[in-house]
Parts: sequence; structure tokens; C-alpha cells
Amino acid sequence: MRIGEFAVKNNTTIDTIRHYMDLSLLIPDKAGPYYEFDSNCQKDYDTILSLKHIGFTLAEIQTLMLYERIGRHTEYSRKKTYRAFFYNKLQWIEEELYRLNSMKDRLQGTLKSMPLESGHSHPQSGVPFKALPLLYCNECGTSYVMSEGQVENGQVISGKLTCSCENSLKIRDGILYGKGALHHDMCDDIGDTFIDDYVKTTHVDYLKNLFMSLQWARNNYAFSDHKDGVILELGSGRGFFLRNVIDLLSKDSLYIAVDHNPRSQAWLKESLADVIGNGNILFLCCDFKTIPLRPESLAAMIDATGSSNYAFEHEDFLLDSLVDLLADGSTIYGHYLVFKNFAFNSIIPEKSRKWFKKESVKDQLAVLGFNHLKEYETSPISQGGPRESFFVEGEKIFNYLYIGKLCR
Repeated sequence: MRIGEFAVKNNTTIDTIRHYMDLSLLIPDKAGPYYEFDSNCQKDYDTILSLKHIGFTLAEIQTLMLYERIGRHTEYSRKKTYRAFFYNKLQWIEEELYRLNSMKDRLQGTLKSMPLESGHSHPQSGVPFKALPLLYCNECGTSYVMSEGQVENGQVISGKLTCSCENSLKIRDGILYGKGALHHDMCDDIGDTFIDDYVKTTHVDYLKNLFMSLQWARNNYAFSDHKDGVILELGSGRGFFLRNVIDLLSKDSLYIAVDHNPRSQAWLKESLADVIGNGNILFLCCDFKTIPLRPESLAAMIDATGSSNYAFEHEDFLLDSLVDLLADGSTIYGHYLVFKNFAFNSIIPEKSRKWFKKESVKDQLAVLGFNHLKEYETSPISQGGPRESFFVEGEKIFNYLYIGKLCR
């Protein structure tokens, strides 16, 4: 019979049959351009299934069948050969079981030595008091004043702040909400396994570039000169950057994590609950363009793909609207997604593409008054994950990292 008929008869696929042929497990006769499968092929196929069922790999089956074919054994010697192979396989399985059981015992012992603290809760963190004087209405130019609030351990857990023009900011569960925050119903839930799921579903090349970027940022930590200043991060997201520098933050500084996704902010705040404690992190949920802070109140800004994410949907450079928040001499750390090339079907709008080019970003930072201090580039990659679907086949991107100082 032909290959298609043979595959149907054995309830398998043609690709499987061809794979077995490539390994010489099945050796059909060839009549012209076609392969003919006879009773010997059926016998060999049945042998393959039988050996796979009792645990042999295809490589082991290949060795066993070649040994038998070359030796042309009698039925007695064939049984002896198979018994020897089976005995060796059984011995390997017993050794593997012993190894796995030993590993199981060690894992169980390790788990017993690190129990989760049942019922343990961390002190609720909120809006630090030191952040309140910084809050400023961009419309009327006056400070926000707290009109009501619940305070615990020197932090505001819930409350309301108003300005002269009666704009208001709200504090819920220790997070400050301003204009432009997304509604909870517009955001996906974030589970405890988010980071595990992210690593499993994202291409290893993208993860390597992310790690190299975070490691470079940590090794070149640029905020040591601002130990009692205010540091703002644009687009805190899932907190990859914050996690990598949180132990370097001065207890006298104030770190403002800004994102418009309330579920993301709540998840990040909760996941960092055991290391926040000292009241120097403010979680602010609002649109980038409506950050309610005093002009020149920041000592440093972290633009960790915030401008790049903004550029997917806007033609202007995000920092043009935010540079007034920075004091003279402040530091910027920038992490920008840069396209090595754009495909003809690129999803990046033509008018926004300059913000995905290294020289355009670097030139614009210079126009804003930043003096370049250090820079770094990762290798170009062509694959990301479900959350990095911003480049299409044929495009390559890399991370461009920039450290500069503002001189007006």
C-alpha cells in the first residue's frame, strides 16, 4: 500500500511515517516515485509501537532494530537480544527512580524548611506624608490640600485632596488616583503567577535583552546623588525596573511609580508589600500628561519604555510635555525600544517612527537640555511574546539605554 493508506490504516500521520523512515525504523520498497509498504513494514510499525509503549525512546528503538536486522537472529537469539535490552532499560529505570525519589525527598525537605507565614499581613502602605506638598494642580496652579483622609503609620490610606479650582485627587487603598486613570473594568486581572507566565510565554532572546538592560541600569545606578530627592518612573507596569533597584533607594528619597492601569498598580504594590514599609514609594495612577506634581520638583526621572509605549499611539515625544517637572541638574535614565528596520507592514505609524530610532531620540533629549553621560545597546532581536506584539516578521529591535543630566 502507499504511504497515505498505510498512515490511515495505522491511525497516524504521513509526517510520522516519514519521520520513522528518516530514522530507518521503517524501510519500504520504492517503486518509481512511490513507496510501497508491505507486511514487513507493518510488522516493524507494530514493533515500534510496542517498544514505545513500554518506555523505549526512538533512538533506543533504532539501535535495537538495527542490531536485529544486521544480526539476522534466530527466534531464540532474538529473545536473548531483546531480554538484554529490556534488562538494561529496566536497570536504568530503577536508577532513575532512585534519583528522582532522592530529588523528591530533598525538595520536600526544602519546602518544609521555608513555610509560608499563614495569616501574616504586612502593614498597609499608603501615600507618604512627604509626597503631599508636591501635589499641584496643573490647571489653577495651586497646591492640593487634603480635605478628608485615613492615616496609618504616617501614611494616607484613603482620602481626598482638592485644589482652588475644586479639581480633586482621591486616595484608595494607599494608591493616589489622578486624571486619566483607566477604569478597573478596562484592565485585565493580574494573578500571582504573572511573572512565571511572562517568562514561559516570552522568547528567550527578549528576556535576555530585558535582563541585560536591567543589569546595566543597576550597575550604572544613576541616582546616588539624589539621596533625599524625588525620583519618578514613567510607566511602572509590572515593576521590573523598581524590583531591580528598590534595595538601592535611599530611605530619605521619594520614588513615584506612575501608571494609568489601577490593577497593575494594586498588584505591584501588593507584591512589594514586604519591602516597601519605610514609606518612600508613592503609587500614582493617572495619565502621563496629567501628573499632578509641582514644576521642577523632580531630582530624577526613569523613562523605562514609557516614551516608547506612548509613541505607539502618539506623534509627539512624551518628555517634551514632562521636562518642566525636572529640576536643573536632575538625572534621566531612559530605556527606549529602537527598531533596526521597519517592515512594509510595520504596525508603527509612519509619523511616530522617528521615536523608535536611536539618533532621533538622542537628538531630542539634547534639544530638551540633557547632556549625555552614558549609553548602552543590546543585541537586535526579532521575537518577543504575547505582550510584545509590536514588531512584525522581518523587523528587528534592540534596547537603547541612556543616562543624562539636565542643564538649563
